[in-house]
Amino acid sequence: MVFAKNMTLLKRVVFWVLAISFVMFIVLAYIGFEIRDTIRHNGLVRVQNLLEHKLQTIDTYIEQRYAALEGLKHLVRFASRHHRVFEESFWRHSPELMEADLSYFAAQNGFYDLFIVTLNGDIIHSVKKESDLHTNLLDGTYRDTELARVVTNALVNGGSYISDFSHYAPSGDYAAFVAEPVFSNGEMIGVVAAQIDNKILQSVIDDASELGKTGEVIAAVVRNGKVLTMAPVRNTRIKAFERLDYNQMTPILESAGGGEGLQYMHDRAGHNAAVAWAYQEDLRWGIVISINENELLSEWYQRITSMALLFLIGVGVVVGMIIVAFRSFAQPIEELTQYALMMSHGNYKVRINSEQYDSEWQVLTRVFQQMAADIKDKMDQLNEQNRLLAMHKGEIEELNQKLETKIKIKSQKMKEYINVIDQYVIASQTDHNGIITYASDAFCRISGYTKEELIGKNHRIIRHPDMPAAFFDDLWQTISAGRTWHGEIKNLKSDGGYYWVDTTISPDMAQGKIIGYTAVRYDITDKKTIEELAITDSMTGLYNRRHYVKIIDEEMNRAKRHGTTLALMMVDVDYFKRYNDTYGHQAGDGILQQVSDVLKSYTSRSGDYAFRLGGEEFGIVISNMSAEEYLTLGNRICRAVEKLGLAHEHNDASPYVTISMGIAIYYPESGMSCEELYKEADTQLYRAKKQGRNRVAIK
Repeated sequence: MVFAKNMTLLKRVVFWVLAISFVMFIVLAYIGFEIRDTIRHNGLVRVQNLLEHKLQTIDTYIEQRYAALEGLKHLVRFASRHHRVFEESFWRHSPELMEADLSYFAAQNGFYDLFIVTLNGDIIHSVKKESDLHTNLLDGTYRDTELARVVTNALVNGGSYISDFSHYAPSGDYAAFVAEPVFSNGEMIGVVAAQIDNKILQSVIDDASELGKTGEVIAAVVRNGKVLTMAPVRNTRIKAFERLDYNQMTPILESAGGGEGLQYMHDRAGHNAAVAWAYQEDLRWGIVISINENELLSEWYQRITSMALLFLIGVGVVVGMIIVAFRSFAQPIEELTQYALMMSHGNYKVRINSEQYDSEWQVLTRVFQQMAADIKDKMDQLNEQNRLLAMHKGEIEELNQKLETKIKIKSQKMKEYINVIDQYVIASQTDHNGIITYASDAFCRISGYTKEELIGKNHRIIRHPDMPAAFFDDLWQTISAGRTWHGEIKNLKSDGGYYWVDTTISPDMAQGKIIGYTAVRYDITDKKTIEELAITDSMTGLYNRRHYVKIIDEEMNRAKRHGTTLALMMVDVDYFKRYNDTYGHQAGDGILQQVSDVLKSYTSRSGDYAFRLGGEEFGIVISNMSAEEYLTLGNRICRAVEKLGLAHEHNDASPYVTISMGIAIYYPESGMSCEELYKEADTQLYRAKKQGRNRVAIK
């Protein structure tokens, strides 16, 4: 750092200690906050586990109530074998033993009250004997109560469920009920019902043994558009069955609607808290458990504060120890610094009493004094040399001027040479990925591109589609191996035209690695045009037999090199002599031209060729297919010719002009020669004709 250059050594050491301490502090802070996030996550897990425990406890309690009511049903059914339990006359005589059993059963199973109800809905017995006794639940005073609802469900549906908690006048409290039909010999004889003691459920909700200081549980329902608590809320004045504010009860609304959730959010007091909520199906309660985030993080706050305090004390102690330790170094360093300043102003007389310092400083000061003496000797020598140089200054300036003149002449010639190359040599350079980094003016003229359009583009921008991919694979394999490649390439112009160049591509090396490639070319378009005229059939525009002889050998070698197949397709126009005799030779020439156009359309891939071998005989060379694909392609070509709809009344195979085709396939491992391939294709053509023409034969 720039500001640290003017510091003393002691200040610099202290600075870096503080800098390192700051970095360590950032790391420790990061770790501390990671631990905080873990504790917060564990807080969510904790409230979720507490919620699940509460729900499980409530579920267990409800299951026990169902089981207890089932036991009461069996008890009453057993008693009904000997007594008319569901007749009011039975209870008028005060069967004390039966009443005692029911009272004991209610106390043991956590029921506030038990009811014996007839099929007509009359309550003929209750343990508490409150004002609901001897009333009718179907059309009496208490017909709209939850007790009437569960009894009606038992009578109508033969089932049981726990009702909502609602205020029940006879007991003067909120109550929920459950009822069970009693059957004897397959017939319903009455209903037993029980009033659940809400104090027991409230005790489950009120249990704060695992909630810490700030944790609270809220159990509530949404009824008639109001949120009502089902138990007192800890640390508040909210009692059971009181109304709560909607704005404070988003989790309650969600849980009472059947939802569940777990997240940090603001509690009723506005503090951030870990909150979990869920729905209790049997009671239709929404239950929310929350614990204040500060309580969850209280231990973390204490530990992080202690760690920060200890860290700061440690840094202070280390800095103090460094200051004390460096005081013993201060004096020799200051003395050496003073002498260094003197030396910078030309005073090399150094006199240091090193005996007063430690042994290491004694060695350093002696070396420093010797260095000062050596510098003085060197400076004396330099001064002498400067004096001599001043004497010969004129001669040196004259030599320098002559040298500058020669360099200018050489530079001008080099510039002219480079300009000639740029104007007349078709040259380019690429990096090792083929991206163009230089293009000469001659290259721009012949390609039709500007330098701006070429530089930065991949060299594929001038690749002509007529050049097969295998050609460039061979080229790239050669130059990427560090060897020079030479050959003829057909390139694409910017306007869609083409030009041919004789090309030499050499790798550019640096420290034994390829860093790019340089290509030098000369235009051979005219030469290639003449060659194309020499290998092209003038009437059809297809390659002639001379070019076939050259291409078949090259393509068979290429197929052998790459391990691919190659097919020679021999094509003959069916009954062509009859056509000429019937329609004339000029019409026959037109037939040959249209058949040639079909062959061209099916050999448009790079590496596909179509030839006129003589008269009405044609050839197709195509590669890299399976035998089935060759056969499919041959049939498609035959159908395409027939679909031209060219009338041929003397064609025995069709009313239109058709062709026959013989296909011979070359496999690299077969060792077949060009002549053998041609002979096999001709044999297959003969077989196609013999089988009726307008067809393909293949082997």
